[in-house]
Amino acid sequence: MSGVTVSRRRFLGGAAALGTAAGLGGLAGCSRGERPADELLLWGVSGDQVPNQQKVLDGFTAAHPGVKVVARSVPSAVDGDATPVITAVRGGDAPDVWYMDRFTGAQYAAIGLLEPIDDLIKEFGDEGITDDYLRFGVNELTYQGRLYGLPVGTDVRALYYNKTLLRDAGVDLDELDPKNGPLTVERVFELSGKVTKKDARGNYTQMGLVPWLDQGWGYTWSIGTGAVYFDDRACGLDLTAAPVVAAFQMLADWGRDAGHSQVNAFTNSYQPPTNAAPSQSAFLAGKTAFTVQTSTTVFGLKKYAPDLEYGFTFLPVQKAGDQPYTWSGGFSVVAPKGSRMTREVWELMKFYGGKPGQQIFSPATKSLPTLKSLFDERSLADMKPFIDQLEYSTSRPPIPVSSLWWDALVQVHSAMKIGSQTPASALERAQARVGPQMEAYCPFTMPEGYGQKGL
Repeated sequence: MSGVTVSRRRFLGGAAALGTAAGLGGLAGCSRGERPADELLLWGVSGDQVPNQQKVLDGFTAAHPGVKVVARSVPSAVDGDATPVITAVRGGDAPDVWYMDRFTGAQYAAIGLLEPIDDLIKEFGDEGITDDYLRFGVNELTYQGRLYGLPVGTDVRALYYNKTLLRDAGVDLDELDPKNGPLTVERVFELSGKVTKKDARGNYTQMGLVPWLDQGWGYTWSIGTGAVYFDDRACGLDLTAAPVVAAFQMLADWGRDAGHSQVNAFTNSYQPPTNAAPSQSAFLAGKTAFTVQTSTTVFGLKKYAPDLEYGFTFLPVQKAGDQPYTWSGGFSVVAPKGSRMTREVWELMKFYGGKPGQQIFSPATKSLPTLKSLFDERSLADMKPFIDQLEYSTSRPPIPVSSLWWDALVQVHSAMKIGSQTPASALERAQARVGPQMEAYCPFTMPEGYGQKGL
């Protein structure tokens, strides 16, 4: 899943539209229309993933012949805008199950938009259901000790490389074999220098790693520098801590040395800075030797650049011997406020987010399973190198101001790309924007085990 932005006004506006969690609870009795008890409404995927979801639903209805599922393609709020589901809740037409970007789980739970599922788990005897799930996936759906959904699929971020460009530059590709562990950031930049080319006018025609492209967010690099972001004891966010500043300083220094305008002119000619099509990227065009991307990128490479000879390895580390790191996103099945919360609803959530659904959905979409018992599935053998990286992964902080926090970091990231601010000043502005909003939710603690690597 790629990072996205959301404005402070949209986030706070969504919260205001909902009112308090207690106030929203009063909507549970609103009219739901005339939908039969055995008909479930799912707000699911859209686009080219609809056929894959339908296979999951076909499997569910075959196992539950008395239940009908009506699936609608509705935005999954990956941009932090909960307006569609707010409108549905207020109008008494909320879906029973919602396929939702789980990064927003704590945020929407905090404002009362989601139903906790702890009572369903207890009522239908499914205690221990979360034991097989990746810990960070469960944590993203946990708020103040209560669980609000099941994680459906996930990903990791890795360093992709163009074998042809590197080989032509005299680079020994064995150095990039994951079996040899991660390269350092310094070494990747050295290899990038071997590949980089300019024309007679000084314009870039080929580059190595452009560290801020694709999934090369400042946040991505900050995990490698040891950033934490949230302090449980102080119930506070810290976007100005030294590890955070160090990650963004790396981007700033690289941009200064490479030339912001020259780099942006080069990359923009292959991938527009906004609304780029999936087929538009400098890496897919064979013009960069490296990029940081998600595991699902293999799907795009096969579709849009079938002849590109590529490999992938761990994200670069700060110094030789450092442990690998990465981070993961993904989706979930949740029950928004107004869901009927029946046995049938719970069975659909368990099927879609459990083994039966993931065995169908993950191989088709190249998403990684969130169930550890599926890691060795033969149908996922081609994704095993990415699955093996999950033990080094974490998620973005599951906090009640998640979209606002991410948007603030993205704005800092954008400033580094054009050299308009220093990392310290940009992060101070971000802190001033997000910190007070987080304070409104205190006391708050992160889910147990958040940030700890390991399965």
